[in-house]
Amino acid sequence: MNSMHYLYAAYIATWLIHGSYLTILVRKYARVRREMERLRK
Repeated sequence: MNSMHYLYAAYIATWLIHGSYLTILVRKYARVRREMERLRK
């Protein structure tokens, strides 16, 4: 296997990890915002 394949695989894996992390952060932020709105009422 060509070493470039490993580089591409690592690059894709890195972006998948970052994308997943950002998705989790956005969901948690939205949950906290909803909870804050609920507590204000």
